[in-house]
Amino acid sequence: MFDKDSLDRLFEELRDEFELETDWEDIQRDAHLAVAYADAGVLDDQKGGLDARIVDFVERHNPG
Repeated sequence: MFDKDSLDRLFEELRDEFELETDWEDIQRDAHLAVAYADAGVLDDQKGGLDARIVDFVERHNPG
C-alpha cells in the first residue's frame, strides 16, 4: 500500500517527466487511478485502461 512518502516521490517524478505535456491532467488522473488499483491489488487487471507511460512509475514506487 502506498504511503505518503512513496506517493510524494511518485508524483514528483511524474511532474518532472510529464508536467509540460498537453495531457498532464489525464496523466495525473491515470496515476491516481493506478495507485488505487495497486492498493486494491488489481493493477495488473486494469493496465489496459491506463496511460502506459505511468504504469511503470507506479509499479516502481509501489512499496507493497
